[in-house]
Amino acid sequence: MDVQVNKGICATPSVAIMRNISTLAAALVLLATQVNVPFRTNVADAASAPATATTVYEVSLQTNTPDAVVVSGPKMPDYNTEVLVPLHAAQAQEVAAAQAAAAAAQAAKARAKAQSVTKIAVAAPFVTGSHTDWMAAAGIAPSDYAYVDYIVDHESGWGTTKANYSGSGAYGLGQALPASKMATYGSDYLTNPVTQLKWANVYAVGHYGSWANAYAHWLNRHSW
Repeated sequence: MDVQVNKGICATPSVAIMRNISTLAAALVLLATQVNVPFRTNVADAASAPATATTVYEVSLQTNTPDAVVVSGPKMPDYNTEVLVPLHAAQAQEVAAAQAAAAAAQAAKARAKAQSVTKIAVAAPFVTGSHTDWMAAAGIAPSDYAYVDYIVDHESGWGTTKANYSGSGAYGLGQALPASKMATYGSDYLTNPVTQLKWANVYAVGHYGSWANAYAHWLNRHSW
């Protein structure tokens, strides 16, 4: 009759069980060390066996056989616990590391783009005259001054060297993107408001048909 050790149930003690108690104890101690030692019913032989690679054995306690402890062979690994779980954890770490690296690269790219504009540390030369004088010098019709004033005031606050706060690269009175678009109208496009307004005038008329249309678009989209 088998004894269910894990539930603490045992048949009436017999001579066979008592005879194997010491063998069982020695065997369990040996197996607990998980060393590759062939199971032996002789305690002295088991204790003197050389230890090699770690191995886990399947064992069972029998009371109706000559051997109290039966070693059925090396325990097979739990594939899910010992292989899949560690593998998935390692893969998740790799994905997280890749995402963090991509986010860091994107942030660095945005900073570099912003710095490429803010590096323009050259002081803007003083251009005499009012905003009206600038618009007149840029060739903008007086009937469009109000439209220009509204758009420029909302885009840059009339800041000649104003760079877009989001780091998009937009720059100047009309927030040209990229700023180099204005280079066609003068090499001083980074600092001269008249040069920037020349570009803005051509852009407004060419893209929207008129400053009035550009103004209507800005009211609708809050951008141009």
